[in-house]
Amino acid sequence: MQKTLFSRFPAVVSIVLLGMPFFSEVLIARAGGGGGSHGGGSHGGGSHGGGSHGGGFGHGAGGYSGGYSGHGAYYGNSGHSGGSPLLTIIVLVISIYVIYRLVVYFRNSSNNRRFNAAATVQPTAGTIAESREFPAAKSDFDLDGLLSKVRKAFIEVQTAWSEQNSDRMRRFITDGVYQRFNTQFRMMSLLRQSNPLTNIRILDVRVDSIEHDGMYDIANVAIHASMNDKFECALNHELDEEGDNDFVEYWSFLRKRGAEGKNIYDSPKCPNCGAPLSENMGELCKCRYCNAMVNSGEFDWVLAEITQEDDYRREGRFTEKMAGLDEKVREMVSTYGDFAVQLLEDKASNAYMQIMMAYATHDPSLMRRFVTDALFRQLAPQIEKHQEIFNRIFLNNVTLIGAEKIDNMNLLIFSLACSYQRALITNNSVKLVDPEIVMREEVLMLNRDIGAGEGKGSIYQHNCPLCGGPVKDTLDIKCSFCGSPLNSTANDWIVCALMSRSDYMKEFYPG
Repeated sequence: MQKTLFSRFPAVVSIVLLGMPFFSEVLIARAGGGGGSHGGGSHGGGSHGGGSHGGGFGHGAGGYSGGYSGHGAYYGNSGHSGGSPLLTIIVLVISIYVIYRLVVYFRNSSNNRRFNAAATVQPTAGTIAESREFPAAKSDFDLDGLLSKVRKAFIEVQTAWSEQNSDRMRRFITDGVYQRFNTQFRMMSLLRQSNPLTNIRILDVRVDSIEHDGMYDIANVAIHASMNDKFECALNHELDEEGDNDFVEYWSFLRKRGAEGKNIYDSPKCPNCGAPLSENMGELCKCRYCNAMVNSGEFDWVLAEITQEDDYRREGRFTEKMAGLDEKVREMVSTYGDFAVQLLEDKASNAYMQIMMAYATHDPSLMRRFVTDALFRQLAPQIEKHQEIFNRIFLNNVTLIGAEKIDNMNLLIFSLACSYQRALITNNSVKLVDPEIVMREEVLMLNRDIGAGEGKGSIYQHNCPLCGGPVKDTLDIKCSFCGSPLNSTANDWIVCALMSRSDYMKEFYPG
């Protein structure tokens, strides 16, 4: 059944009796962060626990304890004597309703205050053009045009989430963002879940910051919005949720320097040749006529990241970068024309979510093409034994924290924070393994030959990076067209390590 105000009655009774100004959040999902559910980001606090899982997703203890108070409150006896039970119930119900409305009011007011405080001075076209962080901008930079596209993207993404179909937004999201949504849609389909979003309102949109990343510009935009969030699970209606949601998210848009005058938001045609784009492009967002990569950032702003407010503002102890990282990034930018931190973080998130999909479907072939032989031997047995799927899974953040040169290889180190809730399907019913959303911090590493150049395809998009030929999910790692090894570091960035934060600290910072 749906958890309305009265289904939350036990928890609120406890609040009233204890006199505590607190209200438990419910486990509602929405299209945030390519899956920043109601339990993550700004609503998913908590405290750290230990534990590691020996690489990959693992089956060990711990990690992170989510911030929910849970739905485990109980009715209990009030212990009163005398008086009318009916009158007591009436007074209690009225008190509950008043407290509920006050909590909603103050939560929304708090969002408004935080949003206004976060962007007290709204950048203008002039200030952006003069900013040292945005040297590529011209004096006639179209700020209004950017914000219009942000609003368009926001509505399209919420609609795509409700429909569990990425087709309508594929052309303006990066491959990593696509993979985040694709993983969640697959899990929702397996669990027979739906999450229609209604009464969607954009309350405010502001540019928070502008960054310069290699040959690309990044616009970080704060979005204050509200909506009705209804979550339904056909296999277990005890998991159903519904409620009004007021929130702030930060959406990061990427565009290559000099890319202007195109509009991929309002046109279904290729921005390069004008031919109609395929309605279902899937993993490979390419024009079938001229082979242009529509979502590359070479034509227009594309959505590269969705971050919940608390994750955006949080000073991550685990996102502290290695000494000299900025200098090493500048060196790579000058050496490789295709190097940009945001794009590499996008590739890391793409790889990670595909590995999580392999775990959920117990199919190691899904990751074979983009991991090293050694890592495959390590993870494959775990994946084959893995039983759970994900009721929720989303990345809170992905951050490049280190870069090294080792044995003629460039090595990139990324910290990842992933929030998830595991579930089991038994007898056509869903049972939660994790009673709450939990968060795990991990480290993923990519390596590539120092002499590698820009390839003709990407192994993460099921294309051979050497010849561009299509690639299937298979344990055979040779391209069927050119015969080259698909997981060769001579052609693309390959995942060479995946470990828990604690294992990373033990290996790289012993003592």
